[in-house]
Amino acid sequence: MHRRGLFRKDWVPKLLSLAFALLLWFFVVGGEKAEVSVSIPLEVVNIPAGLVIANDIPSNINVRVYGPRSLIRTMAAKGILKVIDLKDATPGKITVHISPDSLSLPGAVRALRIQPSNVEIMLEPLVLSDFPVKPVLKGTAAKYYKVLDAYVTPPRVVLSGPESVIKAMKEVKTFPVDIEGASDEITRKVGLDLQGLNVSLEEKATYKVTVRIVPVHGIRRITHIPVYIENNEAGASWWPRIVSVTLRGSLLDLREIEAKDIHVRISIKGLGPGIHSLEPECIVPEGFTLMEITPRNIKVNIPKGSQINK
Repeated sequence: MHRRGLFRKDWVPKLLSLAFALLLWFFVVGGEKAEVSVSIPLEVVNIPAGLVIANDIPSNINVRVYGPRSLIRTMAAKGILKVIDLKDATPGKITVHISPDSLSLPGAVRALRIQPSNVEIMLEPLVLSDFPVKPVLKGTAAKYYKVLDAYVTPPRVVLSGPESVIKAMKEVKTFPVDIEGASDEITRKVGLDLQGLNVSLEEKATYKVTVRIVPVHGIRRITHIPVYIENNEAGASWWPRIVSVTLRGSLLDLREIEAKDIHVRISIKGLGPGIHSLEPECIVPEGFTLMEITPRNIKVNIPKGSQINK
């Protein structure tokens, strides 16, 4: 009972001592000096109408500060901003000097070093222009196929940006469309590659790239194709009895065609006895074009006394 009464009697001085100790600790720790680097964002405001920033400027500055650790910690938590006001600025190069006094730092915190301490801003007239859109392809079509052409819909785009940038541009490219191994037409939605150009789209649109892929055509000579005479009731003889044919078509189909797929024939209808030089008729599969028959003429000998229907 005596101890409990003693505690109740002394609790107020003890509580005050604890509070004083905490306050002293906070003062000692909080008042400890520190030198640290902080990143401060840059914000450009009041750009005059009709003008635009034509160069890349840093989004942050690095400031080396010195002061009480608690204040620096509080400053970093709240965040501070460096504002560059371009009100009344004119076209041309502007150099903005960032001094320690221009930063909103707590009174006990001072800036030791600012990097960069000068920010160059190039102001130019803001202009608009339209440009053709060029499709960009990557990869190769399937074997025996090729790209016939590629186009973008819509074919043009309107951009705004600094005068020097817009004047130097001739076209706008799409992001790459992959055609690796393709053997048929491809249509893809794509974005426009405006990276690093410092320009803006003036209208929203969905751009599509269409790539037309067709078979590669070539020429092949097929040999040992037999020659036939239609309705050879007269017993005519002919030579040569085999020919060669040159065809044009897709390389894929040309690889598969054989002599038996081609028909070469001659007609002796209406001819009398004797030796004749005739051009044969050649029938080739659909999709192929006949380029040449070798030899071009076939000799035919019709015996005397033969009767041939006219």
